[in-house]
Amino acid sequence: MAAAYIEPRPHGAPTPADHRYYVIISGGHQIGGNFATQQAAKQQACKSGYRPVHVARVRHFPDRDVPDHWREDPC
Repeated sequence: MAAAYIEPRPHGAPTPADHRYYVIISGGHQIGGNFATQQAAKQQACKSGYRPVHVARVRHFPDRDVPDHWREDPC
């Protein structure tokens, strides 16, 4: 299966503390619902068979083109 990205929402939140939920993105589309934590979203992506799963480093605004904004999380 394709890679999955766990991203914070809403986009453009002024600080990481303003992120309210996390979603699963694959192929440029949101494929997962709203999760309260990165961990919950990551676990669902792993259960769904996505590999690798990339989790946003929340202190940065996530940009899928910048590898430093992501960490690969083992399932």
